[in-house]
Amino acid sequence: MATTIVSCSDPNDAEMLSDLGRRTFTQAYGRLYQPEDRDAFLSQNHSIEAYTRLIGDPMSGVWLARGEDGVAEGYVVAGPCGLPVPNMPPRSGEVRRLYLLEGRRSAGIGARLLETAISWLRERYDHIYLSVYAENHRAQQFYERHGFEKHHRYNFLVGKQADPEWIMKLTSSPR
Repeated sequence: MATTIVSCSDPNDAEMLSDLGRRTFTQAYGRLYQPEDRDAFLSQNHSIEAYTRLIGDPMSGVWLARGEDGVAEGYVVAGPCGLPVPNMPPRSGEVRRLYLLEGRRSAGIGARLLETAISWLRERYDHIYLSVYAENHRAQQFYERHGFEKHHRYNFLVGKQADPEWIMKLTSSPR
């Protein structure tokens, strides 16, 4: 089945991205949190309003992976770096989110989404970072295959729960 990567520039995409963001985050990490922490995080970060802002932000890019049947399979968001990078250099960008539905992982879609975001970021920024859950070793290996290296560890809040995360920096071309 062929998957197409499309840029999201229509505010009408915000509702679909919100639903996809909530589903993919919950599938990947929902079991780690108390319902009130998970729901607070989703309400703040995966609301229709949050995606409307991202789509309308000229400093951000949002891309969607659509299957042959038109169904959304995953997405990626990129923009200025908002991570707590120690001594962050100027002109730093970030792959902010990269999520795929269960059953669509390991199909090459994530790599295509990441490559799209990196290409866009390289046109605008000199340094590229991302953040990944410290216990998500599979994702860390994926990012390492695409030229990222662990740079700094920090805690990421989901509701009131602090999770250990790795900030990774793009240091080379994909392997």
